[in-house]
Amino acid sequence: MHQNSLSGCRFLLVDDDESYHITVGELFSSKNASVSCAFGIEQAKKLLVNHSYDLVLLDSYLMDGFGIDLLEFMARRDIFLPVIIITSDDERQSMQKYFLLGVSGYLIKPFNFELMEFEIQRSIKAHINEQKLSEQYRKLELMLNEQKQEEKLAKHVYRHLSKTFSKLPEGIDTYMRSNASFNGDFFGAEQLPNGNTLMILMDASGHGLASAFSILPAVSTMRAMLHKGMSIQNIIHEINTKLCAEIPEDRFVAMIAIEINYLENSVSIINAGMPNLLIINGKSERVACIKSESLPLGIVESNDFNPFTNSIQLNPDYFLVMCSDGLVEQKSLNGDMFGKTALRNIIDSHTKPKTLLSQIIEAFNSHCSETQVDDDVSVCIVSLGDLTQLYQGKHARYDELRHGHIHLEMELAGDLLAAGNIISIIDDMLTRINLNTVLRQKAFTVVSELISNALDHGVLRLDSSLKHDFDSFGEYLEERAVRLGALEQHDRILLILNFNPEIGQLYLDIEDSGNGYEERKRDVAGQEALFGRGLELVNKLCEQMQVFAPGNRTSVLLK
Repeated sequence: MHQNSLSGCRFLLVDDDESYHITVGELFSSKNASVSCAFGIEQAKKLLVNHSYDLVLLDSYLMDGFGIDLLEFMARRDIFLPVIIITSDDERQSMQKYFLLGVSGYLIKPFNFELMEFEIQRSIKAHINEQKLSEQYRKLELMLNEQKQEEKLAKHVYRHLSKTFSKLPEGIDTYMRSNASFNGDFFGAEQLPNGNTLMILMDASGHGLASAFSILPAVSTMRAMLHKGMSIQNIIHEINTKLCAEIPEDRFVAMIAIEINYLENSVSIINAGMPNLLIINGKSERVACIKSESLPLGIVESNDFNPFTNSIQLNPDYFLVMCSDGLVEQKSLNGDMFGKTALRNIIDSHTKPKTLLSQIIEAFNSHCSETQVDDDVSVCIVSLGDLTQLYQGKHARYDELRHGHIHLEMELAGDLLAAGNIISIIDDMLTRINLNTVLRQKAFTVVSELISNALDHGVLRLDSSLKHDFDSFGEYLEERAVRLGALEQHDRILLILNFNPEIGQLYLDIEDSGNGYEERKRDVAGQEALFGRGLELVNKLCEQMQVFAPGNRTSVLLK
């Protein structure tokens, strides 16, 4: 044993035998350690309250009490020290009660001083380790408590973002099941100001809180973009830009985005890294399959991100069936995956699409049995017929405005063209005066198209052919951002609006500072496949439309 193993230690010896005090004191002095002596319980109490020690040597029987009395006092005063009991042979049977009170060890009189030194060293080391373990446990409890608070806050934020979307209408049925406390899948549906319905199903990589945090930037961006008159391609690009900036490089979000355009009788679908979207008819017969033809979001920057858009005709007899990979990749107790084939077999054997979701859930639960789900699971079934009926029902209502009028002139120039959102300003005003839904949504679509045309192709002089090419759409948005940052004071857009509620007539005149353009007919196969929008749509929605030479001013009349 090293001669300085007890060097610097401070001990309290509680014993009514003075000879032990002398002998033990000499031993500790030779080891460069200090010792305080107490001949009874009360004296020991005072020393413990007023001084600090590394260890207590305690006789079991003293003139003014028992060793157990001092142990109980130390427990009441939260004095945590290693204690070695000094006892005699005939007291061994009573040692159990001392160990229950937390003593570190015991020595039997007369004891060997080398053994005493070893027992002291062992007890001090054990006490230090116990204190470290206790501190680690305390920090763990603190960390777990902080984690619970963070999870509570995260859940609040997550639920708040979810609630900002409207309640799902009839015609959209969903089933969502999380792998952990947090769900990395998200589904939202909202009617846009132009009357279109936008739906997005997201599946973030990973599980639990980490995947939920990847979803939050996507959901918040989607919410912010809903009322800006942006196309589905622009919204997806904005979400991708946000994710690239805010989530780690090893994270991404797979997504299916759908926009239903009731006026053009079309459905636009983007599948970015999700399982196949199936289109079935009213007899559950598979009509089409929309495969993923785009990378998940958050992987590549906007200039390299080119989401492919599939366009189909809006058929009220069609149903859209989509899911996250958590459904098809779920394993049974035997290790077999649920699989795409099982999903297709359920669809093929089921003749009533409106009850298809319950059949899928039943089959999935049977497949899982009692196993924990491996990933977050989402299934969504959309009835295009129900949504079309809902849209038509809303448009049967008309406002009761009969008197007054609105004359508005608005000019935005320079940097304010980028910051000021003319489309949202007009839509907010028409919403506040309770304009009937039909006319307001027509006005939103027309203003969106004309302002977008005036800004992008008039003021910014962007090449429109870029945004009709899948590989160049990212380049188009990047160049647009550059030119928005270089606007000058002479760059401007002037809007004039007149509204007469007595005849239900809305007049719009929009002029930009650009050089104008030669009006051309669209390439229907190319442009409509990607966007399905433009002057052709404006002309269809308006009672009258006139483009003034050289093409930088357009006036329309809506009823």
